Amino acid sequence: MSQLKLLFKRLALLGLIYSVSRALFLVFNFQTYNQVSLHELIAAFAVGLRFDIAAICRVNAIFIVLSILPIPVFVKAWYQRMLKVVFLLSNVPFLILNVVDYEYFKFIGQRSTRSMLDMGGDISDQIGQLSFHYWHLVVVGGLLLLLLYYFLPGRSSAPPGDRAATTFATRVRDVLIMIAVVAGAVIGARGGWQPRRLTPALAVVNDKESLAQLALNSTYTLINSSRKCDTASFSKARFFATDEELKKEFPLKRVAGRPGSERFDNIVIIIVESLSADYTGVGHPRHGYTPFLDGLAERGIYFKNSFADGRRSIDAPPSILAGLPHLRDETFYCTQFKHLHGIGSLLKEHGYNTSFFHGGRNGTMSFDTFSRRMGFDDYYGLNEYPKPEDSDGIWGIYDEPYLQYVARQLSARRQPFASVVFTLSTHNPYQIPPQHKGKFPEGELPIHRTVAYFDYALKKFFESAEKLPWYKNTLFIITGDHIGPPKANPVRMIDSYRVPLVFFHPGRQLPKVNPDRIAQHVDIGPSVLEFLGIATDKVLPFGHSIFDPSYDGLAFGQKGDDYWIADKDYYLEYRFNGPGKLFASAKLDAPIADKPDVKERLERKLKAYVQWFNNGLAEDNLYH
Repeated sequence: MSQLKLLFKRLALLGLIYSVSRALFLVFNFQTYNQVSLHELIAAFAVGLRFDIAAICRVNAIFIVLSILPIPVFVKAWYQRMLKVVFLLSNVPFLILNVVDYEYFKFIGQRSTRSMLDMGGDISDQIGQLSFHYWHLVVVGGLLLLLLYYFLPGRSSAPPGDRAATTFATRVRDVLIMIAVVAGAVIGARGGWQPRRLTPALAVVNDKESLAQLALNSTYTLINSSRKCDTASFSKARFFATDEELKKEFPLKRVAGRPGSERFDNIVIIIVESLSADYTGVGHPRHGYTPFLDGLAERGIYFKNSFADGRRSIDAPPSILAGLPHLRDETFYCTQFKHLHGIGSLLKEHGYNTSFFHGGRNGTMSFDTFSRRMGFDDYYGLNEYPKPEDSDGIWGIYDEPYLQYVARQLSARRQPFASVVFTLSTHNPYQIPPQHKGKFPEGELPIHRTVAYFDYALKKFFESAEKLPWYKNTLFIITGDHIGPPKANPVRMIDSYRVPLVFFHPGRQLPKVNPDRIAQHVDIGPSVLEFLGIATDKVLPFGHSIFDPSYDGLAFGQKGDDYWIADKDYYLEYRFNGPGKLFASAKLDAPIADKPDVKERLERKLKAYVQWFNNGLAEDNLYH
């Protein structure tokens, strides 16, 4: 019985540490919760206990069984030492993950899932500099682990007590105890007696998704998430009974083009690390971080309501290069196994020379392999760059020298060419070259200085490019991969996806478009094809050309179990197992209750996108 008491004490200590960790999560992300009432916070902590129990029971399944086996070895010191090793090895990695999410949550807006394994190589390569930059997390994590070890019941090597002589009755008792404990652990792991096991959707408090992230713990979200793409594990959505009914919700799924009169201009897509729309001067005249980009926007096309399709750098290439939005956490992982037509492949069919540039380590975020799958034949990374001394020592080559290198490489390529450039200097820890220290405005956030540096590098790039023969015959598209750190945590999901989107052509007058229309990353591919006049039916139905005057635009996104969708007039936040909230796009401060027809229309459209996405990935039939 003493061993059983020791087991419960150890698990209770672990539960206390999870509650302490939740409190620290609240402290580190207080700007997200500073408008939340005290009783809502208390409710979130109460709901969180259920998820803590579920996580503890799942992670410690082996430890629990080993602690209550009806065998006469508990009095052995070696067995007790082994139990403590199993306990610590089982729990320490997950406690560290919870500490990491104190800061990572600020970037992705949710607790970590198995999708973070998509960046596995980058995590191991960057662990040193990340630990240095986030030293405070190292300290906090170390203190939590020290707390766990110091107060761990039975920390000494002494056995838990003498064991009475084994009799038939004691054996029966031990077996019954084991059965009862295992049954209790199974119920705890499931989160209760309910028919279906606990899901993150049940963490929502007062219909506030942000409180769900507080109630959850990162251990649970990681082990409860999936990283599979086969038909059996990738749940299929059935909101529409037949494919014919589903297809009615989509516009014509092809680009008409101008056969025989295509326009084979060069294409350069510049994807800027962590560039929020809020950092630009367009629409924010008090900001001075991107004066050059603002000038390009005024001479070209700038969309005031443009959105990324994800919250991580790794989410941008599928949406921009393949037209595949981020509607599940496994999206990027699934692209490795599914049939997709990339914009590079489509342009190569018409004689384009294709390339992808990223100044980071070759292999980072799998940009090299994914870009080749999308039809970009040549990849230029850190390995190909001739002057490694231009590196920031952390992520790769500073933007200014790298963009100059890109300009030279493009001049050596056969026209027409299509190239993608992914910058990196605006990535945390926001470094700029020593010779530029003090040159750029500091702003209110550390990233603002590096955004100004990127804008300077972009200006130098265009100054070099405009002297080159290919410049006048090139369409430039500039956007952010996802938002960067905001001044205040966005209250609405949609504001966590606002990035600039600029179309600029120095040699042609671009078609007139409505700058107020909705645009998102998946629109870039169809827009390029329509601008060039290339006809194809090898495009996914999620995006639409921004040059089509008959289309007012649509954007949508996903975060965990929550979704959002917006058109020119309305915005809907929706949870499939909960109520949705409808807002007027011009006034996103109060939900609308008297527009059930609008709400139903947007829900239907969102469900159509989700069904096409889920079923298409499950069956590898996205182009059906």
